[in-house]
Amino acid sequence: MTGTSHAPRALLRATICLSFVVLVPASAVSATSAEGRALTSVNIVILPVEPTMQAAYAEARGFFERQGIDAKITVLSDPAQIPAAVLSGDAQFSSFNVGGLATLKARGFPVRMVASGALYRPKAPTTAIVAGPGKRITRARDLVGKRIAIDARNTIAHIGLLKWLKRNGLSADDVTFSELPFAQMLGPLGRGTVDAAVLPEPFLTLATRRGARRVATIFDAVCVKDCLITIWMARKDVDPNLAARFRNAIQAAAVWANQEQNQRASGAILASYAPIDTGVIAKMTRSSYATRLRPASAQPWIDVYAEFGVIPGSFSALDLVK
Repeated sequence: MTGTSHAPRALLRATICLSFVVLVPASAVSATSAEGRALTSVNIVILPVEPTMQAAYAEARGFFERQGIDAKITVLSDPAQIPAAVLSGDAQFSSFNVGGLATLKARGFPVRMVASGALYRPKAPTTAIVAGPGKRITRARDLVGKRIAIDARNTIAHIGLLKWLKRNGLSADDVTFSELPFAQMLGPLGRGTVDAAVLPEPFLTLATRRGARRVATIFDAVCVKDCLITIWMARKDVDPNLAARFRNAIQAAAVWANQEQNQRASGAILASYAPIDTGVIAKMTRSSYATRLRPASAQPWIDVYAEFGVIPGSFSALDLVK
């Protein structure tokens, strides 16, 4: 069963739900820099995962302040709250996955991409499908009749898996899905309650430490070269000057974080925002970030979301910034 018809409605419900996160009002000049310059206070919402950490790095390294921004970062645990916070105006900027933004745009929500986020790089994959300890699963066909853990329907993990299965002559009807948050997959995977799981870092490293085995880097079926998996978004009516300053800070953070000599420092910042052991951070494959606003890098996900019916049809990635 694919279940692809349910997630768009679920996303809409989550997006327009009334339980918006209450944040401190922002986008007003209410702070000053160390030099006495007026700063624009801005609310930013992120998830506690490395692909969203550009904002944390920008705040910690002073890139926001250099752009005249006083950043107030709120970490949310529920991905559905991210677009809700932006649409309500409670947050001016947020990180979001590319598939989620494509879905919002396809359904007419007033949001747009203002900066690039994390990349999926086939040469340094940060997501894979793994088989549980002792499972004789080494290829796609070994998954026929098996139970696979995914985080939710129509996320990039789910759609990436569907594309990989299709490339190997299989479909969603050949497997069974269990929906679990990534952090809750390790127990069922170890007990054999699920046979396999699609996991990003750091859960990928944690799972292999506990005896799971990598089967495939499924995003390779979507991204033949480096492609975006997250972006930074705002409402369409965001002040263009503020959006440009925000983008400059985010891009400066990306350049800094991509440098190998800064891995330890960025890892310490990551550990302060996300419940990840520093030893795991040192061992896992770290996220890389796009350093320029290049919407075309999101095109593969728009195309595959259309292919599996999550959105009515494909569209140009340039529309993401409009």
